[in-house]
Amino acid sequence: MSGGTPEPNVEGSAAPELALSADNIAAESVRIEEDRRSGSFESPGRSVIGSAIVVSGATFVSRITGLARDVMLAGLFGFSREMDAFFLAFTVPNLFRKLFGEGALSSATIPILTRYRLKGDLAATRTFLGTLSTVLIFGLGAITLIVVGLTYVMDPAWFDDPGKFQLFRKYLAVLLPYVVFICLAALQTGTLNCWSRFGVPALVPALANIGWIVVLVLIWLTPLRADTERAVMIMALGVLATGVMQWAVQLPSLGKLKLLARPRLALSEPGVRDTFKAMAPMLFALAVFQVNTFLDQVLAEFLIEGNGAVSSYSYASRLFQFPLGLVGVALGTAMFPLMSRFAADNQLEKLTASLLNSARLIAFIAFPAAAGLAALAYPITHLLFGGPNSDAEMLRRSAMVVAVLCISLPIVSVISLLTKAFYALRDHRTPTRIALLSVIVNVVANVILLQTPLLEAGLALGTAISGAVNLVLLVWMLKRRLKGTILESMRAAAIPQVSERLAQPFTPSALRSFPVSLVRSLLLAALMGVAAFAVQAALYGEFGLIGRASRVLSVFAAVAAGMVVYAGMSMVIKAPEVTQILSLRKRRATTPPAAS
Repeated sequence: MSGGTPEPNVEGSAAPELALSADNIAAESVRIEEDRRSGSFESPGRSVIGSAIVVSGATFVSRITGLARDVMLAGLFGFSREMDAFFLAFTVPNLFRKLFGEGALSSATIPILTRYRLKGDLAATRTFLGTLSTVLIFGLGAITLIVVGLTYVMDPAWFDDPGKFQLFRKYLAVLLPYVVFICLAALQTGTLNCWSRFGVPALVPALANIGWIVVLVLIWLTPLRADTERAVMIMALGVLATGVMQWAVQLPSLGKLKLLARPRLALSEPGVRDTFKAMAPMLFALAVFQVNTFLDQVLAEFLIEGNGAVSSYSYASRLFQFPLGLVGVALGTAMFPLMSRFAADNQLEKLTASLLNSARLIAFIAFPAAAGLAALAYPITHLLFGGPNSDAEMLRRSAMVVAVLCISLPIVSVISLLTKAFYALRDHRTPTRIALLSVIVNVVANVILLQTPLLEAGLALGTAISGAVNLVLLVWMLKRRLKGTILESMRAAAIPQVSERLAQPFTPSALRSFPVSLVRSLLLAALMGVAAFAVQAALYGEFGLIGRASRVLSVFAAVAAGMVVYAGMSMVIKAPEVTQILSLRKRRATTPPAAS
């Protein structure tokens, strides 16, 4: 391998190393990234449900610390104008973080890093990493200066609340440099994962949340809490510090692997050129969603009078992300490597069967999650965000946002699955085009609905409407792409191995039972939601307690009652999804034959 001379094209070894074209990187990057996130990279034999548990476990730690952080935010600052300005400002670095850190750059670099690792060329790897790091520092640094400069060119008098815009400008100037460090940290995470180092990178998001919580505790314990504007500025500085921490904490691990790279600009390096070429289509796809999120916040600020609309929607959206990450993202991510293998082997009947079975399982899990959260939207919102600085009206509005967002939970979960199916088929253009159309629908719906009595809950309804459009179009296009594969699945005689139970062939009766399964899950979820609401309403205030103590007891009892009702009714009527989930937890009885 010395001197950069390609090795002979031995079947099964050298060919993947030579495929460094931009098109191949764009196609392969999503698969490798999803393998990494599911914890299945270089871990053969893990079942689909096992990977889903890994994803859920890692996500749970981050989401639970993030939820604790948001509870403290609401307790300290409530739905104030300062928090509106902070959430708007924080959305901007988050946009760039999703685009360049966790999104396109990470996805495009991982396949190249994997090939460099297989070649064992540490010098080329360091050149590659040093160049990308330098480009990130200068590129994102320039973007930071330009964006902050533009806000200072703008006249605050153009806005309904000039004082709030000035707060936004101050907070943005502190928060935007955060994106440089968080994107460098994302590049480090991808590198460590390619070298099978998962421990430290997996802890980074939770460590960032804990760092943020420490700052909030210090504010709570000092006189700063009485000066909201100054306290939020200190918090913004703390957020910037957590970005630096996420970058610094991974340096020792890179040093042990001899992958610490000095700044350089080797733009002629093939891997660097191919990375930037591959990033273009992925940047566009991610930008569609991230810009839409930012526009939601801006529209809420401009079209709803008074303070608190942005905070209300932000708190509700963060609460909604908790079940979404544990339901749709986990199973969709865990299914992706399996669907990629079926597509690569042209086993489209198995791909179709895995899609339908997975969608049925997502519905079985997402419907009760959505129904339970909607039924308990106000008690949970009051419990988590009902601090001394939160008034009853804003809590009611935020709870309404949560309840309406629940409509989107099963929709977004299935969209995540179907989008990954297109990626498995090496088609990233179709879901991107559909997403762009759905964003247009979302913006139009939001402009209309925000001016109704729904207020910021109109954003949630707009999300549901655009999600439904997205889902219908994805199903329609995928149905055309996989036409006839259900019949092929029915004709398949061999039953797959235990680890591929989600891809077992369909029978005519199984196909007919698919819509029945969806309706059954929906009805059971509705019964569960009614039971949870009734238990909470009956218990709240019956313990002789006041405030959150009574809320804690009633909410936890309601959640427990809802789970018992749903699980119990599912077992009583012998819902096949229960048996399927239990069977998926079993590992392979025998080791699968090695791939030839």
